[in-house]
Amino acid sequence: MGRYDVLAAVAPVAQKRGIKTICWLEDVFRTDIPGIEKVQERDLYGRSAATVCFNNPNYRNFLLGLVEDYARSYPIDGIMWGSERQGALANALGARHGGARSDPRRVTCFCEFCLTKARQRGLNPDRARDGFRELERLVGAAREGRRPVDGYYVTFWRIALRYPELLAWEQLWHDSLRETYAAIYQKVKSVRPALLVGWHIWHNNSFSPLYRAEQDIQELAKYSDFLKIVMYHNCAGERMASYISSVGKTMYGDIPAQQLLDFHYRVMNYQERGFEEIPFTGLSADYVYRETKRAVEGAVSTRVQIWPGIDIDIPTAANHSKSTPQGTKDAVLAAFRAGAHGVILSRKYSEMKLANLSGAGEAIKELKMG
Repeated sequence: MGRYDVLAAVAPVAQKRGIKTICWLEDVFRTDIPGIEKVQERDLYGRSAATVCFNNPNYRNFLLGLVEDYARSYPIDGIMWGSERQGALANALGARHGGARSDPRRVTCFCEFCLTKARQRGLNPDRARDGFRELERLVGAAREGRRPVDGYYVTFWRIALRYPELLAWEQLWHDSLRETYAAIYQKVKSVRPALLVGWHIWHNNSFSPLYRAEQDIQELAKYSDFLKIVMYHNCAGERMASYISSVGKTMYGDIPAQQLLDFHYRVMNYQERGFEEIPFTGLSADYVYRETKRAVEGAVSTRVQIWPGIDIDIPTAANHSKSTPQGTKDAVLAAFRAGAHGVILSRKYSEMKLANLSGAGEAIKELKMG
């Protein structure tokens, strides 16, 4: 953006109109930024990854300096940071929407800082690498349809039992993410205690039981004022089908897609249409209701607020489900009916059609909140 300072331009004007400004930061960086290689993660074979490492002090200091500058220099009301990433085990299995393209050889992080932290925890990095190489072979065979004698699921657990470092490495990565949350929270509060600080919880929370297990709201509440939990109902159908297609070719390779989807519906506690339908229909307002209710109940006895992220015109494939004014209205109504403290109309205003956005306004009017 050159010398243009969006906060200097927007925040004072918003303040005059009684509108609060919350800065949104994302854990994504271009690979051509000068010096980026100094903070990038390292993969299973020691190569630089496109992602950056939470345990690298240079990245940690950059983030803390950035949020301190926001807090000190601008008339803002809060900060929200988001990291749409996960640990090595989940990535090796392709346990995410779009995960069929994931490469188990490129899982992270095995940089010097992560290796040191692992050893301090009593973890053996060499055994972790050996376990991930075994997993690499299983995933490669699964995607080529070469079924192990005992099947994909049993063979996965055989590797995991032999190499418990796989789960430990996954936990190490997520502990590092939570430590980053806490550090950002403490830094902002040390400058301006009244500023709100919260986190964007990635949509994978609606698809992957492993990722959901890692999003412990009671733990997150210790360093959060609010959580924007993604509940993008419209694009969720396309994304859920993509997730099922991905894990259905790795650890769940023996389970037909519809049965695998039914299993996920059961353990994630919502019920939607069939595998062949959901890319074209999206998910329902009932999904938003159930996810909001679960999050609100998960935050019980804490002060953290739950602000569901509601999908308005997030792009989907040409013939897949599209947002509608009624769909937006139904989703917003469902979120508040389930006890949400607010909603975040998502993803960005520049891609929203005003007619679909108006559905949120209609919901607010119906609720007599506006």
